[in-house]
Amino acid sequence: MQSALSLYGRDRSARRDMGEIAFGLQLWRLVPEDRFDRQPLVGGGGRFTLVADVRIDNRPELAEALGLPADRTASMADADFILAAWERWGEDCLDRLYGDYAFALWDSTERVLRLVRDPLGKRPLFVHRSPGHATFATMAKGLHALPHIPRAANPEMIRDFLALLPHVGTQSFFAGIERIEPGQMLRLLPDGRAERVDWYDRTRIRSVALTRPEEYVETFRSLFDRAVSDCLRTTSPHVASHLSGGMDSSTVTATAARLLDARGQRLTAFTHVPLPGAPLMRQARRFGNEGPLAASLAARYANIDHVLVDSAKRQIGDDFDSNFHYFEYPLLNPANSQWGSEIDRLAAARGARLVLNGQFGNATLSCTAYERLPELLRRGRLLAWLRNAIPLARSGQMRAVSVLWRSLGPFLPPALLSAARRLGNSHDWSLEGYSSLKPEVVQSPAMQARLAEVGIDGRFAPYADSRSPRIFMLWRVDYLAQHQKGILASTGVDSRDPTLDRRFVEFSLGLPSEMFLRDGQCRWIFLQAFADRLSPEILTQRGKGLQAADWATRLRADLPALRSEIERAQHSSTADALMDLPGLLTLAGEGPRTNGEDPDEDMAYRCRFLRGLAMAHFLRKLEAGNY
Repeated sequence: MQSALSLYGRDRSARRDMGEIAFGLQLWRLVPEDRFDRQPLVGGGGRFTLVADVRIDNRPELAEALGLPADRTASMADADFILAAWERWGEDCLDRLYGDYAFALWDSTERVLRLVRDPLGKRPLFVHRSPGHATFATMAKGLHALPHIPRAANPEMIRDFLALLPHVGTQSFFAGIERIEPGQMLRLLPDGRAERVDWYDRTRIRSVALTRPEEYVETFRSLFDRAVSDCLRTTSPHVASHLSGGMDSSTVTATAARLLDARGQRLTAFTHVPLPGAPLMRQARRFGNEGPLAASLAARYANIDHVLVDSAKRQIGDDFDSNFHYFEYPLLNPANSQWGSEIDRLAAARGARLVLNGQFGNATLSCTAYERLPELLRRGRLLAWLRNAIPLARSGQMRAVSVLWRSLGPFLPPALLSAARRLGNSHDWSLEGYSSLKPEVVQSPAMQARLAEVGIDGRFAPYADSRSPRIFMLWRVDYLAQHQKGILASTGVDSRDPTLDRRFVEFSLGLPSEMFLRDGQCRWIFLQAFADRLSPEILTQRGKGLQAADWATRLRADLPALRSEIERAQHSSTADALMDLPGLLTLAGEGPRTNGEDPDEDMAYRCRFLRGLAMAHFLRKLEAGNY
């Protein structure tokens, strides 16, 4: 198992065998204090044994609560803080730990093994259980190293992935392998029973109530600055970031540049740009080249080195083999993967060992909270609705018809919702349109029951309140933790997103919706807190960046090679049972006729075809099909 997992931890290997239970560790030193790491750790007079994949962000607060002197904490690894907290508070310590972690703790007195993940699930953890035996690992590769654990697909997870369902439940992509869910603890008891405890309730929002708007803004800004600062704790002086033309990555980059400048350090910011001369897909209020806006942000900070990345030598599908080996899940968006992985490789080549991003910022940092409109109507606050709806339309932030459909959409039956979306120039989603599943699978009782279980109708109907969609975004997918592991193993780069800092997430979710949509100004608190850090070009841009806007040009060039992957999928029993392979072959034979102007064609190729293609490759590799 350690040999299989060594690519995720190359700096130190250790183990502790206690007869009935054994712990192993593969450490990659990512923060300075990792040089003091001596896991597996033993504490409580020999009662507790701990192994953890961890970065703790609130070390000073924990040290104070534990009464630890500075000279001791200076030589404590982050795993030492978990053990000290457990010795003091037991399971109650979990709510005091802030950061990224997955850990296992053996209690020799109770003879209970506890497997735990952090609330945002930023470190993966898997378990295989059989009568009288349990095995856990941070990646499934460690479990598949054992001969009694077969390498096989989990058809239900494959189906859910292709339907874009939220990752709800303990299933993984692999048969017989469960995952510990974010904010969950699994207790393995001596009588063979397993107890799953959701120690963190993501639906329990602690509402934030402050006296003045200025207090909200100042706390919002200070918590985000702390999140970025904690993400900058690294073993390398070279730091990089993903920089788009949007507000989230721009704010992450600008804040990091300010903090690094105070230390005399530089920041390398990478921006994806389209292929030179390639026609770009066009959508209303969207722009396909984010290079100029990103450059306007970089120009404001003297310590930013700005690098444009067009990935001209990369092809869609280049990462399939690497992704299977390192990431262990099918690519969700192959059109974006080819430039995202190129940025990570270029960052590593320049000596960066830390790359920041703002991937979840639209759920925590710069959310528009348009859902406040139906929220106000539902509460009967018509005057407050008018105070927001009229300025939104007059200022050009939204078209008048879009204001109406976003306000009324949550209360409309499906037929009227489709009509409202068309009037608002928004795509009308349907499961059959964006999924490569067979129609009979989509309509099956099992699929319909699963849709009802996770609360999704396949049409992504708009929400009637401003918190629910943000909770959905934050906890929709769990394999991004594997993605972070894969980037580290394949490039040596540690990818971190400060917009996912738990302290900032909880504060943001607890804010009144009027802090985000206030008197017709969307992103109100964000603009109050960070407008001075961004360029005027970014602040006044009404449109939104469109990633991989050159996808049609790239796909046409790559289709001959990609078609063969679909043809080979016909030999996979799992793919044949679930996927509309004839339909995918038709798409492969025709190719996109436009550059993305047709929203149905855009959906067919970027969602149905490319996601189905990634799944076909994943299944072939997993089933070891030499076809």
